[in-house]
Amino acid sequence: MEGSYQKQVIITPSRCDATSRLSLHSIFVLFQDIASEHAESLGIGGIALAQKGLFWLTVRTRVRVYSRPRMMEEATVQTWLGKFAPGDLRTDRYYRLTCGDRLVAEGRTEWAILRLADNSVVRMREVGMPDVEILEETVCDAPFSRFRADFAEDDFSMEHIVRPSDVDLGQHMNNTAYVRTILDTFTVPELKSLRPAELEICFRQPCFGGQSLTVRRKAVEGGWLFAVLHPDGKQAALAQLLTQPE
Repeated sequence: MEGSYQKQVIITPSRCDATSRLSLHSIFVLFQDIASEHAESLGIGGIALAQKGLFWLTVRTRVRVYSRPRMMEEATVQTWLGKFAPGDLRTDRYYRLTCGDRLVAEGRTEWAILRLADNSVVRMREVGMPDVEILEETVCDAPFSRFRADFAEDDFSMEHIVRPSDVDLGQHMNNTAYVRTILDTFTVPELKSLRPAELEICFRQPCFGGQSLTVRRKAVEGGWLFAVLHPDGKQAALAQLLTQPE
């Protein structure tokens, strides 16, 4: 079985932001979707796992952006599996987005497998990982960041009610919905002038439909830090957005 998978996509208007370019949120969606397609082709997709009472869980993701294609450009999105062992609790998956010879973005996601009955993390052998070709290539392979969470009251940015459209088949807020929420802390003019270089997000605790979340944002050197918080102050997610230098 192929350890990598790719497809052609068109940068349709629904994937673009106010700049008529591929949005940062849509890059995360493209990467999530192709991971799902590849997993299905290998027999380890969401449907197969659900039959075992299991669910793929995103632990953290880093996406690095080099350019953003314009509306209606054609792009190639690719994904491949990282090395894993049956006893592993987590595994990596990698991504690349290109327009012709131009590298647009690349990413890395750390995944785990959740047992829905008790919300426990299980080992890869629970899935029955197929015998696939594993590529040696890696991207975004620097250690994931250790975010500091020393936000103040003045860092309050917005509240977000978890809508039904945010909720996925795992019955909690989808990881791409957090990205959309973080970007909603900016105004339209701010987003139009934003030159994203890298967005890294770490998921701490799940959120469910109807919950009221608080989003805090503070400027740091080179970008911003974000915290998505439950009403009791517990962290749902932490993120860092870095921008390209002027």
